Amino acid sequence: MYWRECLQVTCAPIHERAVAGYFDYIEDLIENENTFTMEQFAASVNEFLAFRRFQILPDHNKGQISHEDAQRKAEEEYEAFNKTQKIVSDFDREVNLLLKDNQ
Repeated sequence: MYWRECLQVTCAPIHERAVAGYFDYIEDLIENENTFTMEQFAASVNEFLAFRRFQILPDHNKGQISHEDAQRKAEEEYEAFNKTQKIVSDFDREVNLLLKDNQ
């Protein structure tokens, strides 16, 4: 519920600043030609959020939600979001073009 509540007007600017700040941080790393693995990249996200004093889920919470439940929740949230902002992937767009060409 926290994220749903924070998407309200009061929290949105805070999160927008955090995202912009993180992108600035990553751009600096890239400009300095630093390379990192995906694991290091994920760790940098947590470090940045901790620095900004955002609450991060602790490791002891891992495994409390099944993959199936997480997948179902993600699909439900996507369906609700996609009603307001229809997203068509590049792949789907190309498949649709191919199907139209074959008809």
